[in-house]
Amino acid sequence: VHSGPSNWTAQATVTASLTAFLFEGFTYNAVYLGRVLPALGGDAKVTPLLIIFNTVWGLALWSYLRTSWADPGAVPEEWHDFVRRVGVALPIAPGMKEWQPGKATMCKQCSRARPERAHHCGLCGVCILRLDHHCPWINNCVGFNNHKYFLLTCLYALLACVVGFVTAAPELVSVTQRLRLAMHGIHDDPPLDPSDEIAFLVFGTLAVFISMFLAPLLYFQLSLAVANKTTIEANYINMTNPFDQGAALQNLAQIFGAPGADWVFPIKPWRLHLDGVSFSSSAEAEKLPLTAGMGGAYPEDVSRDEEDFSYDGKGKNWARAFGDRLKTPLIGEALWRANYHVVEPNRQDLDLRRPSTLDYMLGCMQIDCDGNQKEPSSDTPSFVEAAASGHPICTGAALAEPKMPAKLVHGHALA
Repeated sequence: VHSGPSNWTAQATVTASLTAFLFEGFTYNAVYLGRVLPALGGDAKVTPLLIIFNTVWGLALWSYLRTSWADPGAVPEEWHDFVRRVGVALPIAPGMKEWQPGKATMCKQCSRARPERAHHCGLCGVCILRLDHHCPWINNCVGFNNHKYFLLTCLYALLACVVGFVTAAPELVSVTQRLRLAMHGIHDDPPLDPSDEIAFLVFGTLAVFISMFLAPLLYFQLSLAVANKTTIEANYINMTNPFDQGAALQNLAQIFGAPGADWVFPIKPWRLHLDGVSFSSSAEAEKLPLTAGMGGAYPEDVSRDEEDFSYDGKGKNWARAFGDRLKTPLIGEALWRANYHVVEPNRQDLDLRRPSTLDYMLGCMQIDCDGNQKEPSSDTPSFVEAAASGHPICTGAALAEPKMPAKLVHGHALA
């Protein structure tokens, strides 16, 4: 909830955005098409320009309102119920400014576990699924649920400015010349209302400035979208992007859904095979331990095995959700359990006990007491191997009170 000066700033930016939208639309229709163009002999162009401009302008305004009013994707209660239900069986890593694929992280502000790619917005006060950024011009976050609407807003607003300026360019030049002559006392025919001429010139100037702002913004946002990155993730360098689906169209499909007619409208994607809680990642990234990255344990670059990374060219998350190599469906909570490596305590092939609090804190014994990553050793069993064999690190014997050395009395050992 916004309060204080930040609330006033947010309201001011939103008011300015809507005012610009409405001014451009009104001036083009009422002033340019209604009075300026007919007065300068362009009656035949009024109807086609009316249809072209208002189609693009209407889509821009529709997209803007959807972006501003939509829930950006607050972490759902189903996720929090899932976290409470699985308890310490869910490994939770500390949130870091780096790639953390397949890891639930702890939010310091909310003190709650959140899914991968979710981040906390300080202005909104909640964690948002696949948060891109908080946009003051819409007074809302751009996240998993409204990222598509935001990209369409940038695209259609830019197109509306370009279409408006280009189609009105000849008349803008003519009106500018008329105003210069009027300043010297020369009035050209046919007469136009000076207020219409000024409003029309303001329309052209505003269209240029808005285009100069939106063009680089749209280029930046699209360059991230085709690489399956967010603005936050653009700064991560600890590994190769683990969520890249390998092709621009497949990466865009994680925002817009499967290609179709719904791509061009600011509506909910018809065929989006994601829930915002679980995303695809490379097989190598999934094999990293819970504590990877805490002490430089992440490799500098995680390469992809194309055979493991994709499923018929549709991406690994598609394979997870709609059929793996054995065509076994995995959706909902089952998908979350697989993606976040939930320890199953009742597996019949291994007699695993429920991890203790110490196991949970130390990432199942993958770091030492000083917080350093343990070097793998052939003499040191893994957590699963130790659990199956009754190793003291998993049975709790290693945490028991150490035995005192035996005392010798007249050569006999006393316990």
